[in-house]
Amino acid sequence: MRLRSDEVMAMRTTLLALALALASGPATAEQFVLLVHESPEQLALRSDAGAAGAAYWDAYAQWGKEAGAAGILRGGAPMVPVPAGLVGTAEAPGALVLGGFFVIDVADVSAATDWAAKLPAAETGAVEIRSANSLPGM
Repeated sequence: MRLRSDEVMAMRTTLLALALALASGPATAEQFVLLVHESPEQLALRSDAGAAGAAYWDAYAQWGKEAGAAGILRGGAPMVPVPAGLVGTAEAPGALVLGGFFVIDVADVSAATDWAAKLPAAETGAVEIRSANSLPGM
């Protein structure tokens, strides 16, 4: 039996779509945002040129490599408070500060919790887990 060229093309398209879906992460992935909350002392390590600053960044780099290798990391960034960047009630001195975020695609909230627990801030601050629901039309 010989396939027609349009059948071959349809099979190729299907196989390519399947390969892309498998390569992009879990088939039933949900998107979560991991909000990293740190103390002002932890945030100060970002600009520390010594061993403590290097250890701070190395810990996050290691997490990023592991999440990247697992195919779940979709984005993220460190965040720094700016003057007049807070509207409303001021934070208490020494309170945890939102220091960054990561966007991950994992199977469920249990998997998101497992990845959040691996972040350095889970030991020194807090990691808040939020489901990232897409809005219609966005």
